[in-house]
Amino acid sequence: MNPSIALWSHPRSMSTALERSFIERGDFTVFHEEFAYVYFMHEERAAIPHKNPQPGHPLTYPDIKRMMEAARLEHPVFHKDFPYHCLDHLLGDPEYLRGQVNTFLIRDPEEAVLSHATVHPDVTRDVLGYQELERLFDFVTELTGAPPLVLNASDLAARPHETIAAYCEAIGVPFLPEALQWSVGERPEWTTWSGWHTDVSASSGIGLPQRKYRFGYADMPHLRDFVRHCRPFYEHLDQFRLRPAKKEAAI
Repeated sequence: MNPSIALWSHPRSMSTALERSFIERGDFTVFHEEFAYVYFMHEERAAIPHKNPQPGHPLTYPDIKRMMEAARLEHPVFHKDFPYHCLDHLLGDPEYLRGQVNTFLIRDPEEAVLSHATVHPDVTRDVLGYQELERLFDFVTELTGAPPLVLNASDLAARPHETIAAYCEAIGVPFLPEALQWSVGERPEWTTWSGWHTDVSASSGIGLPQRKYRFGYADMPHLRDFVRHCRPFYEHLDQFRLRPAKKEAAI
């Protein structure tokens, strides 16, 4: 069976930008937050804006997993998701986790929380995703005997070439520098959640975020409590952050 690369993250982490580079490669079948159907459509555990469910899409954890695993028979798979969408299912399915390369991406909650509130002003602590990300990280560490790969969005934004090159080397796939640039526009993989990805849709590559947030912490003080809640989980994973080597200047 072909390999499967899982990118586990939390909302507003630049994970869709990294995913976009894997779409551009052309050698992976890419799945975008498929397990969100479990959380938001099947189990209906929270409300969320910009939700456009696709007719006939599988809804349960087993059926979604089966869909992605079937794709591995034809091509390597890259799928990115947030563990809070199906954490209990994942923790009860160690064989699924053992059968893929599990990688993690984090972003400083100081930025991610404001970015989240920009798209979803009624955001609650339940969908921030940091606590569940730490639980899955620790579970995979215990399961495999070694901490999985962690990227930090600040490295991805500031040095995309070096960071994605290091990521590809660590997961055992060729680095394709041409995949760091793409055509502006929406992708069919994002149809269900298109309203969440306007920044990536308007971009032609990975770069520093514009930080044009609708609100500040003075406007919504409770968001500061969200940051405090998320920070210990963020810092726990950041200990294991992959620090890509700096590119040497040409002489």
